[in-house]
Amino acid sequence: MKKYAFVICAALVVWSFQATAQDASNEPLKNKKGILILPQTGEWGLGVAANPFLSYAGNALNGNTFNNTSFGFTSNPANIGNNLAIFGKYVKNESTHYRARFNVSVNTVIDKAVVAEDQLNPQPGFPAFTEDWRNTNSQTVILAAGIEKRRGSTRVQGFYGAEVVLGYFGQNIEFQYGNPISADFTFPTTNNFGNNFNGTTADGDLIRTTNRRVGKNFLAGARGFIGVEYFFAPRISLGGEFGYMLAVRTAGRTLTETESWNNGINGVLNTKIDSYTSGPTTIGIGLDNLSGSINLLFYF
Repeated sequence: MKKYAFVICAALVVWSFQATAQDASNEPLKNKKGILILPQTGEWGLGVAANPFLSYAGNALNGNTFNNTSFGFTSNPANIGNNLAIFGKYVKNESTHYRARFNVSVNTVIDKAVVAEDQLNPQPGFPAFTEDWRNTNSQTVILAAGIEKRRGSTRVQGFYGAEVVLGYFGQNIEFQYGNPISADFTFPTTNNFGNNFNGTTADGDLIRTTNRRVGKNFLAGARGFIGVEYFFAPRISLGGEFGYMLAVRTAGRTLTETESWNNGINGVLNTKIDSYTSGPTTIGIGLDNLSGSINLLFYF
């Protein structure tokens, strides 16, 4: 499917520039009712963009491969909630448009696990249970603003240009356990959520995470693009584009808080671990959407 989308978008781009070269008329394009089809100077465009560019930027913010276009938005609570962006344009004139896109996502994922309750004198045949919880809160913001130059006076418009991309990602994970750590239960029954076990102490007691604040990640990039926009109705268009982006990501320190039993103090020891998750700075460059992107815009 991605190969077909790529071929179709590429063919439309070529078609648009050919149509431009063949069109020698300066008359405004109208439909049969005499309504202008193309947007006019001073008008605004508003719509949505189903754009793999977001997955590319999402990968950058989360420290994954920069040009991984198959990034899953809904499978990971640490990333954008969807791959749709609000798309806005301002028509400066027939050959120049200003554009802006953004996606703001705030996600909360709550996981619950039922575990056996630790008891000094359990009653056979009457097991007791308690609950472990993991609360994951994440925020992702991606903004893009740029300028595009356009060619064509028919329904098919070719365009190219550049934009600046800015992004932010933050996450906090909190764990709550039904079975506390104590002198009687230095290795309490605990559900393994996959990211809450931190090994054992020298005495073999459990070390588990109580809170993890992922260091704030910031993204800055420059992106070039080329695409096509088809006006299938007056001031309503469907478009597609390809992009190439250079991005720099800075990652803050991640703070992990753990708890474990300590015989030296005869109590629970709370420890804070300060670390980088994937290095303080990462630079990446690549083609961000080989499958093409689809934009639906309304001008008014």
